[in-house]
Amino acid sequence: MNDLLELDMHPFSVDVLRRGEAASRPLGDRSRASVVPDYTRDPDEHEFFLLRVAACLVEVLNCCHQLNQIPLYLANHRQTPAMKKATINRHSVIVYHIENYIIRTQSLLDRVLKLVDAVFHLLNNPRNCRFDVVIKNVKVEISDVPESIKSLRKLLGRYSAVRSEVIHEHSIKEDNLRILDLYFLLERWQEIFPRSKRSNARELAQDMTREVLWKKKQEFSEFNKELAIAIAHIFEKLAPYFSREEQALKKRLSKPVT
Repeated sequence: MNDLLELDMHPFSVDVLRRGEAASRPLGDRSRASVVPDYTRDPDEHEFFLLRVAACLVEVLNCCHQLNQIPLYLANHRQTPAMKKATINRHSVIVYHIENYIIRTQSLLDRVLKLVDAVFHLLNNPRNCRFDVVIKNVKVEISDVPESIKSLRKLLGRYSAVRSEVIHEHSIKEDNLRILDLYFLLERWQEIFPRSKRSNARELAQDMTREVLWKKKQEFSEFNKELAIAIAHIFEKLAPYFSREEQALKKRLSKPVT
């Protein structure tokens, strides 16, 4: 499985979402459009477990969808008069999507850790679902899940330093992006102060834009394939523990085991 969208149909995803939907039905949510459900009764522990795992899985899949979409956003752009008035040019849009991609890669690990916490029914506060807290929990540590999470963290480490810079220090710094920015600045300058003899800044910007887009689309698309494989491996490892925990909760609450 090397496509992030295919994770929606992974057997683990299908099973978790099916059981989560089935658990929500008897609760009679009176406002399905509301972010916070309005159940006619509180869920029992088994139902809570199924709903929580499903909710955490959805957030992982949502992040995967967004990472899958960003290369397409990069390649599609329509400059409007309103954007031009706000000085939003092709360079600023490209930088926005590149930084968005880099930040979301690191969000993926946080969401996976919350999913692991939910599957093992650890009940940590979401703010406390850090790597060491989840992975070193005895229930998780004695399982075969940690290695797959460590592999994902190692893979995501490719962008972790850049993400920290973007979040805490400065916008992404790459030579090609800097050159592209200069071309757009020159083009803008020539619009404000027209001269009889114009430079070829527009043509240079177009050529550099094509080069940057080709490289980034290739880079992100290949990385998405690696992510899909890593996440699918985590799902495979989590599946038996999800089933085991669910059956244990059913038995504890004296529910018929199916």
